Amino acid sequence: MTGEPTARPGLIVLFAFLVTLAGRFTLSRAGVDIPVANDVRVPMFLVLVLSLALESHHVGPRPAAGGHAVLGILALLAYQGLSILWVPPGTVTGPVLGDLCAVFGLLIVYYNLAAWDRDRVTATTLKLFHAAAWVYFAAAAAGFGREVNGRWAALGGGPNVFVRLMILGMITSFYLYLREAERLIWLVPIPVFLFGAIASGSRGGLVSLGVTIAIALLAIRPRLDFGRLAKPFGLIVVVGILLVITAGPTIADYVQARFIQGTLEQQNASSRDVLFGMAVRIFLQHPLLGTGLNGFTMVSGFGLELYTHNLPLSIAAEGGTVGLALLLVAWLGLWHGYAAVPLRDRSLEARFAAYCGIFIGCTNLFSGDYYDARTMWIMLLLAAVHPARAPAATPSRH
Repeated sequence: MTGEPTARPGLIVLFAFLVTLAGRFTLSRAGVDIPVANDVRVPMFLVLVLSLALESHHVGPRPAAGGHAVLGILALLAYQGLSILWVPPGTVTGPVLGDLCAVFGLLIVYYNLAAWDRDRVTATTLKLFHAAAWVYFAAAAAGFGREVNGRWAALGGGPNVFVRLMILGMITSFYLYLREAERLIWLVPIPVFLFGAIASGSRGGLVSLGVTIAIALLAIRPRLDFGRLAKPFGLIVVVGILLVITAGPTIADYVQARFIQGTLEQQNASSRDVLFGMAVRIFLQHPLLGTGLNGFTMVSGFGLELYTHNLPLSIAAEGGTVGLALLLVAWLGLWHGYAAVPLRDRSLEARFAAYCGIFIGCTNLFSGDYYDARTMWIMLLLAAVHPARAPAATPSRH
């Protein structure tokens, strides 16, 4: 039996989520320019770390099981930061180094929260993702943030950010369905969020959803009850059909152009094949240590705005074999921490944190940079780390 903490995490989980979701939001978007504080992560991280320190002082030490899982990730981030020592001359490393420090700080915060009360923290985080998905969907449906080519996005994030939240909304809908005694109302949002995911035009996001579903089905294969699934699956199909009939025409032409003509007929890969090929070539030219942090932009000659759009290939090009080895160690450490808990004892929150992390990890094969991988690391960490069992009391001798 796990030891009960003297207090439960509350507002700090909400604030940590907001810091994570905010991304690289800057005050300049609102027409304000304040040195240092212009990047809202600076004041937000200071408040978050101070809040965690105060809460930790109040609660006291909290030993964690699976704590080794965080060490592999931190080692990878530290190595990436160290790689600024061998970048090509003229490489801009400051912003990327700041991103790595931000991810480092978020992982320390979530590690402590997981050691405190992992299942409560994860449950709250999953609910917050569900709420955020509704906010983003409503904003995009109202026309706020859509791109000129019709792809749905919202609140300053691009379509690839939008699709992640839509599919996290789908995953958390199923989590809430199972958590709330299988009440069918929680399944109604799934077709809505799937509609939003399709409207985003993110092919990588939809492929990642398919991979995640396949992994989840493999995991629960021995316990599948098709009779039990008939009613919820039927509800999802009915709601989906109604949604397509009522709202489908608004994106029909766009879906035709984006998915059928652009992908199947024209085989347009949005330059991913070119970026991936360049990353492989750079890795072969610098196989041991890579080009150093953000060296891809300098060596490739594609310009400062283009990056690899694939996490392993980016680490290969900029961190070499050493970076790839550390990435593998990080993933294996997370898997070991997750698998160390027997299946019968694994909480619903841990399983869904793992599915969310796997989904975000898959999307990082198609889009996103090092900072965009933060949600993957956080959710996988919540799946692997949990409060340590209280030591068994030894009988006293008289």
